[in-house]
Order: sequence, then structure tokens, then C-alpha cells
Amino acid sequence: MSAIRIRLAEDSDNDRIIELAKRCPQEGMITLFINRLPRFNTLHRLLDPGSWHYVACQEDRIIGLVGVIHFRARVLDRTCKMGYLMDLRVDEEFRRGLTTYRLVKAAVDHLQQSDAEMVIINIIKDNKRSIVFTSGRGGLPGAHYLGDNRIFNLLPIHRMRLNKRFSIERPSEKDIPEMLELYRKYASGFSIAPVSSEELFRKHLDSVEGLSLDNFLLARENGNIKAVTAVWDEHRYLKYQVLKLNFSIRVVMAVLRFLSFFMRVPQPVRLNEPLNHLSLVLYAHDDCPEALDTLFRKVNNDNLGTQYTMIMLYAQQNDPMFSFMKKYKGVTVISEMHLFAKDTKVFEELRKDHTKVLLDLTMIL
Repeated sequence: MSAIRIRLAEDSDNDRIIELAKRCPQEGMITLFINRLPRFNTLHRLLDPGSWHYVACQEDRIIGLVGVIHFRARVLDRTCKMGYLMDLRVDEEFRRGLTTYRLVKAAVDHLQQSDAEMVIINIIKDNKRSIVFTSGRGGLPGAHYLGDNRIFNLLPIHRMRLNKRFSIERPSEKDIPEMLELYRKYASGFSIAPVSSEELFRKHLDSVEGLSLDNFLLARENGNIKAVTAVWDEHRYLKYQVLKLNFSIRVVMAVLRFLSFFMRVPQPVRLNEPLNHLSLVLYAHDDCPEALDTLFRKVNNDNLGTQYTMIMLYAQQNDPMFSFMKKYKGVTVISEMHLFAKDTKVFEELRKDHTKVLLDLTMIL
């Protein structure tokens, strides 16, 4: 058997990386693989030109992948360069050997030689094969557990009452300074949060398709912005290709198809087709989660009976806003988040601080 090489990915690897993704589906209530468009790293490079991937190769076949995207973050009132480890996948026949370890070790070595001070990794809850890489064994650094994340895929199946305290509108150019101030104020309530700036915000507006001001919603009270969210259709850059549905989801989809004769319901999930969804991103509120809940309800109502099956929201599981969302219907996936740092003294500081993390746009890719 030919030796396995670990190297930086090249543009010419695109088709083989996409084939690897098909062979390494994400299993769960809905089994799917992520198909990135038009290339495997198009969106990563838009958000961070310095993003990179490593591949594991056996001759001309790519059998493994891992990548990193960077962003500026504030950690306990200090700004640093943060990395986000993503796309860890290895062909099933190579998972019991050293291939996964060598991929992760190559990525860690690369990061340790870079100017990134910390790295975040998200792992599906109870994935024992991946959790081992956070334990500090085999020459890899130990990680600090940051808590669980909740990916809530809400189903827009019934109209929800809006809180009349708030008026809802699309922002205009003149609203950007107040929106940026709201983002900064909201981020200040977290131990770890992405650094927002006008330059970065305008970069999102100008370069990421589907994230213009027309895709944002504001909730106002007495003329002041109390909450904001963007509603992003990311299918220009990635699609979740459905491969298999478990019994519970098949039953739900059958019920939706039946109900579609009598009422407006989400488009059912179909095998071997993309999962049509929206993502709620770049959200914030002014110590007013009920205003953000009102925006989410508005998005729910606007998408009754449309082509979208689910609306994805990604936040830490203990985020107070989830207490306002008990009347929503949806499917939850739990992941756990871990932090690697060159200076591990920050771990003890974070433990004392009861860490709260504001999840960034990069973490849903």
C-alpha cells in the first residue's frame, strides 16, 4: 500500500475534495454531506484570504481533510487572532489508523508557527473519536472545554404572534453606525466574541452574496434599534445534500406532505436533493432578547409555505434567548466547543469567568 502524504491543499484538489465530502457524510436524524460551491474554499477565502486546508493523500486519491479560517476576537478584554478548525474528515477505511492524527498534528504544527494565539474546534456531542484530540495526548496540546452549542433548525409550520412593542423594518445605510454600536455592546457581554468593525461589516455586505442590507431586519422601540439579524441563504456557497432520513424525520415529512393539502407548510426534505434552509446570522440585541425573538418570529412567518424547509440558528446552548423560543418547532443538534491556546493561563481565567462565547459567522460554514 502506498505511503500517505500530508500536504497543503491546492486549487487543483477541488474535485477530489468534493468527492471526499460525499464519502464522509454527517450522520444524524438527517444524513447529508456538504457540497461547497463553486469551490471547496470559495466562502472561506472571501471571509479570510489567509484560510488554508491540509489534505491527506494516497497516490492521487485524497483521503482526508482539515482546514482553518481566522478572525479577530476579543478574549477577556484582550484582542487576538483566533483560528477556527473545521472540515475534519477522513475516509472510513483510514479512520482507525494514524491518518486522522497526522492531519490534526499537521494543522496544529502549522498553527503553532503562525500568529494565531488561540484555536476553537467544534465537535458533535459524544463523538469519541474526535474528542480524543482535545485531551492533550500524542504530542497534541490539551484543550479547554468552552461549553455546548445548540444548532436549532426551526420549522416554520405555524404563524407566530409578534410583540407589538417593536416595529420591524429593513435597515438603510444611515442605520449602519447604530447597528455597529449594537454589535459592539452585545459582544461586550461575552468572554469570547468576534471583533466587529465597520470595515469588516462592509466587507460582508459587499463581498458575500445574500448578505446585503436587504437581508437584514431591525426591531425598533421608541425609534431605537433593540435587535438585529441577517437572514442568509447560503446556497450560493454550500448545499447540504440529503442522503438518508431516520424514521422520525420520515414520519414528520409524511405529515408535512399531508398537511400541505390544507395549509402552508415547509417544503419536505427530499432524498438526494439539497436541504433548503436559511441561516440566522449576525444577530444581536440591546439587552432585549424579546426583541430578537420578535425578529425570529417575523422570519418564521415570512417563510411559511416557501421553498425553505428549515431556518438555522446557532448559539451556545445556555444562551438566554432560547428561553424565549419554547414555542418554536424544530430539530436540535448539540456540539461541544473546545479552545486551544499557546498560553494556557487563559484557561483558568476563562473558568473563573464562566465563559460565554458569541459564535461567529465562520462557525456555521
